[in-house]
Amino acid sequence: MRRVSLAVCLPSACARRAIIFSTRYDWRTSGVHDIAPRDEGDFVYEGAQQVLPGAHPLPLYHPHNTVTRPLISPYLPSPQRSHPYFTEPLPELPHLNTTKPVVYTCGTMKERIIVPVFNLKNEVTHTRELDPFVFGMYPETEELSKNLTYWLVRCQNYASKWDYETREIWRKAKKNWPNTGMGMPRVSNRKNHQYPWGGRTKPSKPWNMLMPTMDVKTWSKSNRMMLTLKMLQGRLQVVERLTLSEPTQECYLGLCRTMSWDVRHTGGGVLFMDGGSRITPSIEFDRSFFFGSFFNGRNKVVRPTLLCDEQYDYNKTASKQRMKGPKGPKNPIPINRFNVFDAMQHERLVITEGAIMQLEEEMYEHKLHLLPPHIRNQLPERGYLDSETLGDCVPSLRTIQMEAAARTEEMESGMYQKFVDNPYQLWKDEAHASYSVDAAEGTIQQFIGGKKSSWSMLS
Repeated sequence: MRRVSLAVCLPSACARRAIIFSTRYDWRTSGVHDIAPRDEGDFVYEGAQQVLPGAHPLPLYHPHNTVTRPLISPYLPSPQRSHPYFTEPLPELPHLNTTKPVVYTCGTMKERIIVPVFNLKNEVTHTRELDPFVFGMYPETEELSKNLTYWLVRCQNYASKWDYETREIWRKAKKNWPNTGMGMPRVSNRKNHQYPWGGRTKPSKPWNMLMPTMDVKTWSKSNRMMLTLKMLQGRLQVVERLTLSEPTQECYLGLCRTMSWDVRHTGGGVLFMDGGSRITPSIEFDRSFFFGSFFNGRNKVVRPTLLCDEQYDYNKTASKQRMKGPKGPKNPIPINRFNVFDAMQHERLVITEGAIMQLEEEMYEHKLHLLPPHIRNQLPERGYLDSETLGDCVPSLRTIQMEAAARTEEMESGMYQKFVDNPYQLWKDEAHASYSVDAAEGTIQQFIGGKKSSWSMLS
C-alpha cells in the first residue's frame, strides 16, 4: 500500500499549517521511500562526492569566525605554527626586549613571542618581546576550570541567599484540627515547607554559605595560562597606553571606533588591563580612560596583576556568633582582577606596555623559584641576580606611584635631621645612649651624654 505523509491527507490550509507544529509532522522513520522526491524540496543523498552549496567541510558550530570577529594577531592560529605572532624581530620596526631576563621554566613555550605594539591611532609603532613565563605557559583545562569555578561561586549575591525557617513562620503552634471527626486529613501546625506560607527545616542563610578559597599559586598559574590562551587565539593586543583627551563616553566610543574595539553587548567585548605606558607605568588606572569607560556594554578594566592576597578567615572557629556574611575567607579576590571568566566573556584582551612591565616584575621572583637547583646555581654568573641596591646594575623603572613615594622620602628625610624622633634614622642615638634600670620601681631611663632623654611619663 502506498503511504503518503500526513500533511498530504489534510484538506484545509489551516489544518495543514497546524500539522507543521504538531508532534506527528515528521514522525514516520521509515516506509516512505516509495514516494518520489519533490524537485528542490526533498534532500536526496547522491553519494560521498556530493557537494552541498553553502556547506563547510569542517564542523563549525560556533556562529562567529575570523570575519565576524577579526583577530588582531599578524597570522591566523594554525597547527603549523606554535603561535600566531612573530617569532623574530622585524627589521623595519624598532624592537624592545623584556624588562626582565627570559628563563624557560617547565611548561613554557620554547619559542620567542614578539607582538606588535599599537598606538591609539591604530598604527603599529614597534614590536615587543613577551615573557614566556607570563604569556607562554601552556594552558591546562583543569587549572583554568579551578579559576573559573572559583570566580562563579565567589561572585554570587550571598545576601540574597536567605530563606525562612519553620520556626520563623508566625502561626500558632497548636495543631490546626484534630485527626478525626473533621472530614479532613490529619495535619500539624502547617508551618512546614509543603504550604506556600511555610518555611524550611534547614533553610539557606548567608551565614551558612561558603565563600570559596583560592591560593596564590593556583590563581597565578591559571591566570598565566589564560593569558597564553588569548595569545594562542590571536586575541591579545598590546597598546602603548590607554588614555582619553576628555573623560567622556563620547571620547571613549570614538577611541573604540578608531581601534576597531566592539564593546556592544552583542559584540565580542574588550577586556582592558591598564598599567600605564612604558615610560610612566602606573599601579592606578588612567583616570580619564577609566571614567570614560563607564559604558553599558561588554567592556571591563582590570588591574595589572596576576597575583592575589593570601586568604584569611578571622572567624574560622566561629568565635563571632553574629557574623552575617558567608563562612570561609573574609578577603575574596576583588572584582577588578584578571580572571578566566572575564577573559572568556570578552573576546579581545587589550594590555598596555606598563602592565606588561609590572607583570614581568611581579613574576620574576616566582619564575626564579621554579627553576631546578642546577639551573638556579648558574643565575649569579649569568647576571640574573644583579642587585640595584648593591649597585650592580642600573635601577629598573618603577611605577610612578613608587617613584613619587621615593622622591617624597628623599625630600623629607632632611627635614627630620634635627629631631630626636627621626623616622628615617630610628636608632641614631643608640650608639651614645646608656640606660638605668630600676627593678624595684619597674622603670627604665635613657641617658645621652649624661642627660636624661627618655620621657618622664615612662619613668
